[in-house]
Amino acid sequence: MDFFARQEQSRRNTRALILLFALAVLATVAAVTLVAGIALSFYQRPYETNGLEPLAPAQWLTANAELLALIAVVTAAFIALASLYRIVSLGSRGGRVAHLLGGTEVSPSTNDPLERRLVNIVEEMSIASGIAVPEIYVLEHEGGINAFAAGLTPQDAAVAVTRGALDRLTRAELQGVVAHEFSHVLNGDMRLNQQLMGFSFGILALSMTGRWLMRSVRFQRRSRSNNAGMIVIAIGIALAIIGAVGLFFSRLIKAGVSRQRELLADASAVQFTRDRDGLANALKKIGGYGGSIDARNSEEVAHMLFTRGARAFRGWFATHPPLDERIRTLDPSFVAGDYPQRDDILPRGHAADESVARLSVSPSALPASDAAIVERVGQIAPHDTATALLVAIPETIDHAAHSRELSLLLVLALGLSPDAAAQSAQLDLLARQLGAQRADRCRDFAAELHRLGDRYRLPILELAVPALRQRPAEQLGFVVELLERLVASNDGMRLFDFVLVRVLKSYLGAEMDGSAAATAARPMRSANEAARALLRCVSAYGHDDPEAALEAYRAGIGEVLSGSSQQPEPNFVPLEDARRLDRIDAALARLERLRPKLKQRLLLGMVTCIHNDRRITIDEIELARGIAASLGCPMPPLGT
Repeated sequence: MDFFARQEQSRRNTRALILLFALAVLATVAAVTLVAGIALSFYQRPYETNGLEPLAPAQWLTANAELLALIAVVTAAFIALASLYRIVSLGSRGGRVAHLLGGTEVSPSTNDPLERRLVNIVEEMSIASGIAVPEIYVLEHEGGINAFAAGLTPQDAAVAVTRGALDRLTRAELQGVVAHEFSHVLNGDMRLNQQLMGFSFGILALSMTGRWLMRSVRFQRRSRSNNAGMIVIAIGIALAIIGAVGLFFSRLIKAGVSRQRELLADASAVQFTRDRDGLANALKKIGGYGGSIDARNSEEVAHMLFTRGARAFRGWFATHPPLDERIRTLDPSFVAGDYPQRDDILPRGHAADESVARLSVSPSALPASDAAIVERVGQIAPHDTATALLVAIPETIDHAAHSRELSLLLVLALGLSPDAAAQSAQLDLLARQLGAQRADRCRDFAAELHRLGDRYRLPILELAVPALRQRPAEQLGFVVELLERLVASNDGMRLFDFVLVRVLKSYLGAEMDGSAAATAARPMRSANEAARALLRCVSAYGHDDPEAALEAYRAGIGEVLSGSSQQPEPNFVPLEDARRLDRIDAALARLERLRPKLKQRLLLGMVTCIHNDRRITIDEIELARGIAASLGCPMPPLGT
């Protein structure tokens, strides 16, 4: 199943999930309303008889329909607000979930050998999949072997592992676990998982309210003339029971969704790493050592974990397939229950010598067909591709990318022009804004980046994102604004300048909310109009001859409009007009809301335009990756 099919499936799962939870909430609201109505009928009967026979509960319910409707509305609003509170409290950043479980963020420049190894693995996975390096957390107080990924999009993802996983897994095993979690990042599972947490909390809050009501009247004096306390206790018991029943069904829903996603993530991890043994051995160690998570909120996030925690349910309520089944899928020779002994599993420190294990290898070649290039979207490139990129980065650049202070200067250096005269004017601007010493540092970084080569520019930007995220939003907004001024000072903006600014804004969107640099382009009225503008610009930048640009555009827009009655226009606008990069901004603001399958056709059209002359330059690759990232479709590095 390709990335776009998985995204479509995720959308369908989300719609089905919302429907199922809506039905569960309706049933819960109906039950609460009925119980509250019956309790109130018994409480009010002595005061409504007026010498007549008291109303039976059914009659009282019929006579007080408006009151019951009010109870139903209040109950539904309570559940909805509780769910909304939980979703908002988690926020868009995946690190919120890690903090919920007591996680500690790993610094990009950590010197701890085991943490350094984890950072290396996550960076390799990020570069190979074409996404910014996510936040990395360690659950320091958890000795079991486990992990999870959280967040709403790849741009705000977080990956967390337990201290037990860090201490007791070899590099290959830890890489298999991290690849499994990256599958959740790329498959859209994280948003679904956080929605599950939010929806479940609304029903859980109802049960918690029932228990609070019972405690609130526990020490009140009881007498025959005071029925109010007994009524409150009855309602509290009913809310606790009804909430528990609601949780029963919500756990069924979470478990059913989670089991299928875990099997897909195991398969994707093997595809990403090309290594069955690493993931299989990690699962075997979990069988021998355990994967328990003892944090107070562990049950709430059970469906997000790599393997079930200590409080996990079994059978229909199991959030993960049986461990033996997962292992046998990877290793058919495995004998059920044949796990390594607890004493044989690596203790802390034995894996430290693997912390920087990287091989110098050649990057992979460019796929032959346009469709094959698009098929790589949402995939992780072969491990050797990322390794080759990372091992070639000089130590000074690598240190700057991981430094909270220097990462800002490194990003600004990426925006400096290779032309000496233009760069001199840019450095004067930096000296006025940041001081002469920082401007000189940017110049030195730019010289080293130029010697390194253009194909390393986006991977270096992706490496710098975690360090950038440690800065306040105001500083990030200032730096992005300064970067925009730098690239605008050129007589003509380089294509990479446009890609740099757009990708940086995409990666830092959550941190820059409210800043001037985070403004969105005005959307176009029509998706077709936006697609035409985008492909015109792509074709114009890939071809200096108007006729060749027109041919490339017609081939690309033909892929987008395949099966449609619309036809591409017969003439091409002047190249200078088509190369207006602000039109790409406006087009992407409209196109990012397309359905996944339509995005797939759009990307195929874009690649067809670029590849029409059967060659792809570094600038064109970066443009393609920048556009894909803006559409929420991460594209891994491509060879040239």
